[in-house]
Amino acid sequence: MNAMIDTHQLTIRYGDKAIASEINVDVPAGSFYAILGENGAGKTTFVKTLIGKHHNYVGNLKVNTQAIGFVPQFRDISRDYPLSIAEFVGLAFNRGWHLFNNQLEKSAIHDALEKMDLVDIADQRLGLVSGGQRQRAFVAQALVKRPELLILDESTASLDHEHKIQLLTTIVRLQKETGLTVLFITHELNLVADFADGFLLFANGSVTQGNAQALKKLTVDMTVTHPENEVHHV
Repeated sequence: MNAMIDTHQLTIRYGDKAIASEINVDVPAGSFYAILGENGAGKTTFVKTLIGKHHNYVGNLKVNTQAIGFVPQFRDISRDYPLSIAEFVGLAFNRGWHLFNNQLEKSAIHDALEKMDLVDIADQRLGLVSGGQRQRAFVAQALVKRPELLILDESTASLDHEHKIQLLTTIVRLQKETGLTVLFITHELNLVADFADGFLLFANGSVTQGNAQALKKLTVDMTVTHPENEVHHV
C-alpha cells in the first residue's frame, strides 16, 4: 500500500528546541491512524508541519496529497452564531463572509452534509444545535472540498460517549468507502483502539509507529498503569 505520509530522519523544532527528533514513519494511504501523546509532546506541531503551517524542521517529509481537510480542536461558536449549518459548511469555499455559492459548490456542500447525516437540519443555526451535530458540521466543512487526507484534532473531546461512537463510526465508514486517510489526535485510548488501523505515539522527543494490534496492547498497558486517569497520560 502506498504511503500518504512518509518521513525520514525528520526533526521538528520549536524555536531552538527539538520537540520530536529523527521521526521515521509511513502512514498508509486509506488508513485511520491515531496520533497519541501527552500535551506538549509535539502532536499538534507535527500536524501543523504536515499542513504547511510550521516550517521549522529538518529531514525529509513527504505528504502525497495537497487535498487536506483539517478540523481544529477549538472553534468559537456561541449560541448567537448567525449562520446555518449549510452556510457554515459553505464557508470552506469562501474568503471572508461572502455566502453565495455556485452550483458545483452547492452540490459539494450537499454531499458533505449527506455524508455527515446533516441534510435534515442543514437550515438550523449552528449555534443552536447539539454538540454532536456541531462536531459533524465541523467535519462536513473539512470534507466539502473532497480531501484525500482528513486530520481531526480531538474532535470527540467535548462529546458524550454515545456521540463519540457515532462520530467515529461515520468517519470510519467514509474512510472505508472512499479511501480517505484519517489522522485523529486524541487522548482517548480506549475509544480509538476500536477504530484505528494504527498509531503514532509522541513521547520523550521521539515517535513510535504501531499497528492496530499494538494499539490494543498499548491500551491495556496504559489502562493498567493509569486506571483512573487514562486520558491525561497518552
